Amino acid sequence: MLLKKREMQLIAVADSVFLPDDITLHDAVNRAINGGASTILLRDFSLPEEDYMREAVRIKIMCGMHDVPFLIYGNVEAAEAVDADGIVVEFKDFNSKEIRRKFGVDRSAGVVTGSVSDAVKAEKEGASFLLMGPVSHKGKRKKKGTVNVEEVEEACSKVSIPVVAYGGIADENLNELRGTGIFGVGVGNGIFGSEDIAEAAGSLRKLAIDVL
Repeated sequence: MLLKKREMQLIAVADSVFLPDDITLHDAVNRAINGGASTILLRDFSLPEEDYMREAVRIKIMCGMHDVPFLIYGNVEAAEAVDADGIVVEFKDFNSKEIRRKFGVDRSAGVVTGSVSDAVKAEKEGASFLLMGPVSHKGKRKKKGTVNVEEVEEACSKVSIPVVAYGGIADENLNELRGTGIFGVGVGNGIFGSEDIAEAAGSLRKLAIDVL
């Protein structure tokens, strides 16, 4: 399935590295959905393969029960195996023909980009949407490997597919993205690293809707 605009408002990036030991990944995802996450993106490289697939299946079922899209980061085989709604890959790993061959043409293929030029290239090569970041704060020195708000805005103006600001997003800097043209934000630690996951997701979703 191709993501709808409202489904991009808050993409919750699920990763067990953000969680304390007493919370399972699927439980954390359930809290994020109940709080207001509009899409779940599973991005976890720390779990053994068997545990990863078990969690992926549980999260897929949970997302289906709540009518929330489920995406997988960087693992086309897993996305195909659990019938995920979409795949997200790094720009350097994006091979549209290979992904479409394995995953079909009717599901979303997101590409993570860190520059305006890569954003333009990803669209030309068949990306469904872009996740651009990590985003640096205004007024702070731009770190290597990040994009600033101006670059996010420029990318939005140069591509016709949706752009989601990804990484480095929190309550205190989300408003900086107002007027850039983004469709939403992708947040990992800002949700799953919070003491109250549901509350964090709810707060970010409300802010995102206001900014968008």
